[in-house]
Amino acid sequence: MLEYKKLLCYDIVKRRKETMNMKRWLCLLLVISVVMTFGACAKESGESDVTTSGKTTTAKATTTTQAVTTTEANPFEEFMEITWLTQYGDRHVDGRWDEAELEERFNVAIEVWHNDSLNKEQMAALVAAGDIPDFFFMPASPRDPYGMYGEKLVRSVPLEAIRKYLPGQYELMEMMPIGFSYNLVPDKTDEYIGLTHIGMSGAQYFYDATCVNLDWLESIGYEVDTDTLKPVKISTEGFEWMNDNLFVGELDFTFEETNDIMRKFTEDDPDGNGEDDTYGMVYLPESNNTNMTQEGLFGFVSDWRYLYKDPNSGDIVPRFAYTPYRDYLAWISDMLTKGYMRRLPGELNWLVEWQAIAQTNKVGIMQAHRTAYMMPSNVTYVNYPPASILVNTDKESRFVIGMLLNGPEGRTNCTYDIDVYGTGVYRVDYFGGEVSDEKMARILQMLQYTTYESEDNYNKFKFGLEGTHWKWAGEPYMSTMLTTTEADLPEKFRGWPATFSLWVTYSTADKETYDGEKNGYWTFPGYAYATNLYERYACIPEKFISDIYMGQEMGKAYNELNAKLSGQINTVVNDFKNRAIKGEIANFNTEWVQYIDQVYAAGLEELVDKFYNNPEYKKYDPGDKFKLRGRP
Repeated sequence: MLEYKKLLCYDIVKRRKETMNMKRWLCLLLVISVVMTFGACAKESGESDVTTSGKTTTAKATTTTQAVTTTEANPFEEFMEITWLTQYGDRHVDGRWDEAELEERFNVAIEVWHNDSLNKEQMAALVAAGDIPDFFFMPASPRDPYGMYGEKLVRSVPLEAIRKYLPGQYELMEMMPIGFSYNLVPDKTDEYIGLTHIGMSGAQYFYDATCVNLDWLESIGYEVDTDTLKPVKISTEGFEWMNDNLFVGELDFTFEETNDIMRKFTEDDPDGNGEDDTYGMVYLPESNNTNMTQEGLFGFVSDWRYLYKDPNSGDIVPRFAYTPYRDYLAWISDMLTKGYMRRLPGELNWLVEWQAIAQTNKVGIMQAHRTAYMMPSNVTYVNYPPASILVNTDKESRFVIGMLLNGPEGRTNCTYDIDVYGTGVYRVDYFGGEVSDEKMARILQMLQYTTYESEDNYNKFKFGLEGTHWKWAGEPYMSTMLTTTEADLPEKFRGWPATFSLWVTYSTADKETYDGEKNGYWTFPGYAYATNLYERYACIPEKFISDIYMGQEMGKAYNELNAKLSGQINTVVNDFKNRAIKGEIANFNTEWVQYIDQVYAAGLEELVDKFYNNPEYKKYDPGDKFKLRGRP
């Protein structure tokens, strides 16, 4: 296929050159014709009467015309073959519309590898074999970005190349200068290990939301005034019947009420089937999926990079040494012991198990995705509650999605990214180690075209073709995109639509707020933007573990020491947590004191003294990240 593409592109280039040569000859003939005509006219009318000292003489004006032909250099004259890897590449259709457009416009042949870069086994095999594409996104990489660079599997990207060939990205970095500090090559200030993802929206929205069964609440005596909520209108065609089942909003159940609801969901037969088969919640491993419904109720979040000032010691510490973590584990232990909360079977991937359990509609309080319920036709998101329940189990159930519960001291949550920029395997696109400057420039120009050239191009190469993959629900550029179910697309239009665009997202605050207020398409982020939930409830850590805030020298020293100590620290931490979850800790206050002594002795004290409490380690400041409202 690649050889065929190459021959085809050579043929296209040849025909283009022949056409260009023909046009140049025609232009030259036209210029000669104009010159000859102008000369003839000059001979006929180029004589004029001139009066000098009373005498009239005839002067002949001679005009010389020289034709100058300027040929603009073709920046894409050299044909190039480019290999490309992205997530869901196994679903890519070769020769698809976007691939064909880029190949013709940039004189390249693109080979999209049919691998899924989210698949750890596949990526480990590629890296082990040194089989590296020219341009790729590899979130399941067995190496972190600096490991990839250190092994010369990827090459660096000069800042000047970004400025020259990817000016859209450079302009965003100028607007948010902290971006110039992300993913720098060690000891460099103008060279990067790859292209950093820019997620304006990701630094604002919460990944998760809490979902509660409204029918169950009413059954156990908790009446909710739905007039205070926003009824959700589903934007996906064919699923309008869900409109009466979903609400989004903010409720304010106290911690005592939260515990009472979990008890009654377990003991009071909320679904009225006469069987003891319901319960309050499933305990999930702490992650982006659980922040709002679990740990956020106790003032901290799942992200291990967040550091907190402990109210007892005054030290700046990770969550596992933060006193509210003790109270969180005590609560989990109590709920599990009483059966109001249950664990996953632990036989399969946790997400697969959780989605299967949620779909049964036997759990009252569920950890939900922020927008999955708005995309019931999506083959991935339809597996998340409450869409999974409505589509597959019970079309009559009603649910409220949002920020609903409180912990002992209130609630908090974690924005998907702490900054507009990010680090790690999920936040960097790479160039293969063997890619030349010329090929890198060509790829950057392609990415400029797909991502920054225009809003229309951005939408096209990120979401697909308007009218085929999606259409506007209302006002263009402000309303929701109504997506076409992939199964309803012709095969040539299927697959991951964002194969050739960069991971750049703009703030959707204005758009989602407008879409909710104008059309009723209330995503949870849209509601949160409209009511300022993010600024009110986003967790603001004391410090954030990153070279960006530590500085490269301190960051390097920290990484080395942490790698040395983390094993023994984690042994203590995991033992305490496992005993808590199994109900083996009788007195959390007493055992917490012993646990803290052990974890400090295992190495935390050294990390605290050298790094976490170090005044040169900058505190985290969210700045104006919640002020962003749309595309710059």
